[in-house]
Amino acid sequence: MNKKWLGIVVGVFISLPTHAVDPRQYGLVADDTSRTSLRFRQQHIESPRGPQTFEIVDKQSVSLRQAQYFDLAGQLAYMAVQLPYVTVDQSFTNSRRAPAEADGVGDVMLGFGMGVYRRPALDRNALKNYDRNGLSSACGVQVNIPTATYQKEQSANITANRWMLLPECQLAWTMNQWVLEGVAGLSWFADNADYKIGRFEQKNVYHFKTMASFSPIPEMWLAATLEYQTGGMVTRGGRTANDKINNWLAGGAINFRLPGGNSVRLVGEWPVSTAQGASKEREISVVLSHAW
Repeated sequence: MNKKWLGIVVGVFISLPTHAVDPRQYGLVADDTSRTSLRFRQQHIESPRGPQTFEIVDKQSVSLRQAQYFDLAGQLAYMAVQLPYVTVDQSFTNSRRAPAEADGVGDVMLGFGMGVYRRPALDRNALKNYDRNGLSSACGVQVNIPTATYQKEQSANITANRWMLLPECQLAWTMNQWVLEGVAGLSWFADNADYKIGRFEQKNVYHFKTMASFSPIPEMWLAATLEYQTGGMVTRGGRTANDKINNWLAGGAINFRLPGGNSVRLVGEWPVSTAQGASKEREISVVLSHAW
């Protein structure tokens, strides 16, 4: 692979969405709840860059998220703000290209969501007597604001330098200890006009995710997930790549509820089937939360 082509493909990993819904993300809580979460996330991304060349990106982040729940027209709603610190290590197999790294405060992400069906806004006393069994639904949207530092001549960056909009809707069925969920959403990307070889454009990525979780005891639940992603074709400097995503990913999670409104959750996801020429990504997260 020549240096010119390497210069074109470097940084492609930032074109993929990194937002993923955890099981029971839309759980019912009291309408005056505040939740502070700290998420430690490790991502390993392998991207083909030639017949025998692969770009390897290891991305670590620590994200602080603050969410406030409230009553909106009788439905439970929330607003959230999230700020990560990101470290990126980039290397290439079978290539003379030197490794690169970057670190710093990442992009701010804002979130909003609300109940659509049987997600009422309840105080703490009413919530204790509420029957959660049956169908319920909620919708949300995340907005990624490109606030982080971006260096167009640098191969490794902590930001894609573009706005992202990630709307989604969830449908859940609860029966005692079981919760079955389906989520449909998309990732919309604005252009990066400062990309090193011209404008960077990307089509929407559509995702569909199913999740099943079970609580063997009230203080714990276990979950399995399956997700399908498609779309996301990229155009760099007017040249469109044949890199449509057509990927299946499986995952698992375990959550423990601790005394004092605290909880800890372990979440992992890995590729099952990946389109030829597309990136393969594995990730694992540990989430510590406190509900006020």
